[in-house]
Amino acid sequence: MLPFNNEKIPVVVVGSGVIGLTTAVTLQRTQRYQVTVIGRDTPDDLHGPLSVSQNWASPFAGANWRAYSEAHELQLRMAEEQTYFRLRDIAQESPKSGVKIIPIADFGANQKERAQTPAFLYYVKNLQKIERKNWPLNAAFGYSYDSVIVNVLQYLPWLAAELRRLGGVIRRATLDHISDALKYADGCSLIVNCSALGSATLGGVMDKNMYPVRGQTVLVKAPNVNLTAMRPSESADKATYIIPRGNGTVILGGVFEERSNELHEDTRTTDEVLRNCLSMCPQLLDQGQFTGTFRNAVTDDDIQRLRKNILSVSVGFRPARKGGPRLEVQRERGVTIVHNYGQASYGFQTSWGYASLVVHILDAALTGKAKL
Repeated sequence: MLPFNNEKIPVVVVGSGVIGLTTAVTLQRTQRYQVTVIGRDTPDDLHGPLSVSQNWASPFAGANWRAYSEAHELQLRMAEEQTYFRLRDIAQESPKSGVKIIPIADFGANQKERAQTPAFLYYVKNLQKIERKNWPLNAAFGYSYDSVIVNVLQYLPWLAAELRRLGGVIRRATLDHISDALKYADGCSLIVNCSALGSATLGGVMDKNMYPVRGQTVLVKAPNVNLTAMRPSESADKATYIIPRGNGTVILGGVFEERSNELHEDTRTTDEVLRNCLSMCPQLLDQGQFTGTFRNAVTDDDIQRLRKNILSVSVGFRPARKGGPRLEVQRERGVTIVHNYGQASYGFQTSWGYASLVVHILDAALTGKAKL
């Protein structure tokens, strides 16, 4: 049962990516739980001497808010909507968070969106149609609205600082078995598993439905870009997206290569990303005003000029799961485990919604109302 006094219930969150940290902050804010986060990598590594694993997806994300749910995915739709408004609040209340409200030119995430208007267009702010003559190639539709960009190298440490400010703890650890997490909090019998791709090999979980989706992005210096944009490609494993980080740099992408484990840059992909992004956004090179069109000619000379502005090329692996994210309760030998992982490429876009669901599930599990 939940305590009726000031005693907090210890809980360990396994995983320190955006899903784990957001879940931990949300639990700690209830003042019912005392949270310890454990992870092989932590936000303290992002600006320190330790290298960051490419399997830790969060530091390699763009990131911006753009919903991906289909009509039947009600849980995912809820998580996207709740996160949209929570990130807007953070942008307005916490300038140091790395979150900013910014316009997006949205031409679809895939060609299936031609058939039906996505549900999120009914609640986003400042929605406007973009004239068809200005659409890029392969567009499914054309809308602009308020999105949110997230500078992940600023946001993840901000989440960690929020957790610590609220009294939570972050510890570095590598686990062989999910039950090993209990060693990091005295008297603990509650675990929230946010181990993402780690859930495929973590003892006691060993989720065979998990698989990596390789991404490759290019970070460029482009201080004149003041909107985010995306469009689908002819193939499902590619898309074009442009995401400013709010500090004069811009993330360009990208690819969605399922089950690929290639760690290194594909230079052909880099050139393709530069060409596709320039065709939508000449402001990556041009200091002039935006002309309103997202269909522009690009020359080889343009590609070479933009190459000179490259700051880094990154490869990371999104934690995808066959059947979608796992959000459920597991009980084993007196230990309650809530699983919250498998959000693939939409971890940042759904993080606050899934964190809220974890709180409800954990509360229900402790009062005997959870559906197992």
